[in-house]
Amino acid sequence: MFSRWKAILIIFIALGGGCWYWSQQAQETIAIPQVRTVEVARGDIRLAVSGSGQVEAVSQVDLKSVRAGDGVDVTRVLVNNNDHVKKGQVIAVLDSTDVARSLEQARLNLETAEIKLRQTNKTADTDTVEDKWSRQLQEIAVAQGRLSVADASEKLSDYTIRAPFDGIVTGLDIAAGDSLSNETVIASVITESMQVNITLNEVDAAKVAIGSSATLTLDALPGVVLTGKVTKIDTIGTVSQNVVSYGAEISLDKQSDRLKPGMSVTAEIVVAERQNVLLVPNEAITTEGGVTTVTVMSNSSHRTEATAERPKEKRVITTAVVGETQTEVVSGLVEGEQIVTSLSSQTNRSNSEQNRNSSPSLMNLLRGGRSTGR
Repeated sequence: MFSRWKAILIIFIALGGGCWYWSQQAQETIAIPQVRTVEVARGDIRLAVSGSGQVEAVSQVDLKSVRAGDGVDVTRVLVNNNDHVKKGQVIAVLDSTDVARSLEQARLNLETAEIKLRQTNKTADTDTVEDKWSRQLQEIAVAQGRLSVADASEKLSDYTIRAPFDGIVTGLDIAAGDSLSNETVIASVITESMQVNITLNEVDAAKVAIGSSATLTLDALPGVVLTGKVTKIDTIGTVSQNVVSYGAEISLDKQSDRLKPGMSVTAEIVVAERQNVLLVPNEAITTEGGVTTVTVMSNSSHRTEATAERPKEKRVITTAVVGETQTEVVSGLVEGEQIVTSLSSQTNRSNSEQNRNSSPSLMNLLRGGRSTGR
């Protein structure tokens, strides 16, 4: 009995080993070259860079009294925040009592000098040297008086704060009776027209030119898309944490009443755009030693199988605009040519599958049966 069970165990071990060996043989594969190609075709290519920034007024002026010293009082405020004003419109008036007195005194002095000049002209009947000198002195006095009046008038005008251009009042935080220093900002006037100021990294800034078209989107206005053009790029960059950036100014093609200063903006700036040019995928291009090439399938060969080898040649090409997925080719290729994009291996398991299908299973052997191939 023991010998019989021992024999059965040996048979099981032998059958298990045979099955394992057969399964390993079934997993043997054959690598067959697989070529993937694409046809050189014409199309459009567009290359853009992006930057972020804010909406700002085209012009903004902070208003101060250039003549005011410490303790100058505000006598009147004639506008409110967000008021639209015209150029020259009075914003506020400061206490000008002392300056007004100085102007009045200058006018009196001028009037006195003019009277003396008339008297001199009337009494000087002879044309002596002394008479000429007397008239000249009075003429000088009159001229000095006129200069004094003009200077006093200019000083007085500085105490009346006016709008420098048509715009909107903002930042007004004074009232009649407030005391100001010459550093106090009375209010700001901004233009109704807005522009966008963004920041570009040094790589992208080098690609952008004055006049480049830009598309703008705003976080505060979903769905609103504005267009504009680059009107200014900083000559000197700003370094922050070893990163160099450049400011760019974008003028809007069309103003919008919904824009407000300070809104966040993302700008996409077109740096290159071509239409109806030859395009190839970037993965098909190889650059070594400054030479750019592609692999071109020979036109004289005909593919009979998807995995068959075909004659190929390396072709030197000249490129222009390089996009994210495609590149413009200006020489070296002809529309309709097939170029290789990738080479891979395809696994062939047909023989191993036949072997596996024709091999006896362990259960069939144990049952005394045989497996049939399909």
